[in-house]
Amino acid sequence: MEKVVIFGAGYIGKKCIDNPGRGFEVVAAIDNNRKLSGMEIVPGIPIITINEYAEKYRAFDIVITVHDYQDVIGQLQQWNINNYRIAAEIFAVPDVPYDADISHTNWAKYLSKMYNKKGMEILEIGARNVTGRVLRDCFSNANYTGFDYYAGENVDVVGDAHELSRFFNKKFDLIFSSAVFEHLAMPWKVSREIIKLLKVGGHVFIETHYSYSSHERPWHFFQFSENALDVLFPEKFGMSCIKKGCSNLLEGRFSAYAAEYLRGKTVEGLYCHSEYFGQKVKEVEELSWDSLKLEDVVKATEYPRPKW
Repeated sequence: MEKVVIFGAGYIGKKCIDNPGRGFEVVAAIDNNRKLSGMEIVPGIPIITINEYAEKYRAFDIVITVHDYQDVIGQLQQWNINNYRIAAEIFAVPDVPYDADISHTNWAKYLSKMYNKKGMEILEIGARNVTGRVLRDCFSNANYTGFDYYAGENVDVVGDAHELSRFFNKKFDLIFSSAVFEHLAMPWKVSREIIKLLKVGGHVFIETHYSYSSHERPWHFFQFSENALDVLFPEKFGMSCIKKGCSNLLEGRFSAYAAEYLRGKTVEGLYCHSEYFGQKVKEVEELSWDSLKLEDVVKATEYPRPKW
């Protein structure tokens, strides 16, 4: 395991140490103000200054674990220290949920374990083989139907998801999609169509993009947080959220092309994927967005109140 020195003895540095999957071992922590150190309680990890690093620890790379990493880089360069990198934890936001079961690398296995059974009716929206990944085999014991806007490999039914229910005279135990909702011009219509086609007790899984590069233009319409997906499947439509979250943390910062006051600043809380897993708990006769009020979709939450 690589041995490193972290720069910053606060909560981000502590988080790096406490994460066994981080891939490195911390041998010391640079903190020019030892009184502010939150890591003195970690046995065996000395708190050092830059001067001490230069004298005793220079053989180890530095992982920067403070939000003001540009200032830290300036300090290191003054000492002619260039073997540093920035900890990914700087870009994370604690209140963004992560659920391992439905995360980007695990959700297919999770759904397969639940629904790859004889007699189960499975519908994938956006099933055409575009990326080389086909999920039909994950449901080899079930009745799998692949639906897509265009014909192609792995597609059984061609049509527009905005009119999904028009193409089927049966209901499904599971309806899922991956990397589709960002390309839907009216995703609220598609969510309603999905709800129509779900059996009571059936599940829906949606994975889409929270933050991602522009692609398949001009039909790249939306980016979704996990809460946005939750809003699309409201309780008033007979739905219940089982799990939601985001995965694949991105390291964001403003480029030299940004407004001058933004250049180089950290952009926190960017995740490539957002996920929603919900269940239809009852049949609702009227699925009209016009009948809903704000409190029907935001549940018990409210917009953050002003701090002043």
